Amino acid sequence: MKSTFVILFILFSQSLWAKKLALTIPSSDGNKVDNREVYIEYGEPQNDLPMLLLGPGVNRGMLSFDNFLGAIKKRGFGYVALHFSTLPHSLDSLGAKRTPYFMKNDFGIEDYAFEFEAVGEWMRRKWKRQVVPVTLSFSGAPSSKLRSFPLVIDIAPMTSLDHARPQLGTYLNTLRLANMFNPFGPAIIRAAMDQTYATVWGPKTEEMIEGFGFDFELEEEIYEGYMTSSRALEDFEWDVTLMPKGGRRVFILGEEEAEELLKGQVETIEETIEKGQGARCFYVRGAPHAVSFAKPRTTAKIIEYVIRAQETEKPGCYDVRSINNFDFIPQSEFRNLF
Repeated sequence: MKSTFVILFILFSQSLWAKKLALTIPSSDGNKVDNREVYIEYGEPQNDLPMLLLGPGVNRGMLSFDNFLGAIKKRGFGYVALHFSTLPHSLDSLGAKRTPYFMKNDFGIEDYAFEFEAVGEWMRRKWKRQVVPVTLSFSGAPSSKLRSFPLVIDIAPMTSLDHARPQLGTYLNTLRLANMFNPFGPAIIRAAMDQTYATVWGPKTEEMIEGFGFDFELEEEIYEGYMTSSRALEDFEWDVTLMPKGGRRVFILGEEEAEELLKGQVETIEETIEKGQGARCFYVRGAPHAVSFAKPRTTAKIIEYVIRAQETEKPGCYDVRSINNFDFIPQSEFRNLF
């Protein structure tokens, strides 16, 4: 009974400083629409540090009970935790009476980048300070297309479908090859891929509705939102040539990351450096793919370290063995880390 009371008290205390809001986003060509909303939770800054714009994972964005938010709050950061318009909390905010924007339009990686940019601009107007996106996994996919942020921090980013889901990438390439000259090929490929996605997103939709108490009338919208995110990744590949020159790019990687995805992340870092971008990485020992969930205090320490410009200007990677143990490995040697 006592432990239950403590947990409830912690969640209540965290909710006191987490504010909640739904922002209406214009269409991707800048026109006003009433069916594209992003749910956000935000905490006010405690000092003059930049605001953090926290990207979501593939299932949801950060919420007030996530330990990572508490960890960055303790270091004085204000933040906005973004939920893309295709994610359940945003769809719950929109309600069941309006058909979501993404269900009426082709929706891809560029649209997710647009939502980052729109929320970033809202944050600059509200707080009059620099905004630093911190992406996580799926939200790392549109990261290379962000244009208005001088510093971006990517945690375990997806760099391509082939790296993130090797078997799925092989399956898609096989379908395309087999249907190259088939006039009905696109429809066949779409149906086959959607059938594969449905085995994941059908159960996940039910889990989210039951877990968060969403209206069951939103079941179709939540399911289609998840399906849209999977479709968006099919032709995606990180493109370092799109990144603005002169910016800083920091990657936070987990030691226990899936082999192929870690390989893609390391290749992306090397290519970023070769293109003359200021890129560094932090390799967190013992961390799985969701680094910030598994190592919230260490991730928050890395972010503060980066934003206060305490890291070396040389390209390379920090071997993070504990929250207070960062060893710098120059680019010429960091391949030995992975």
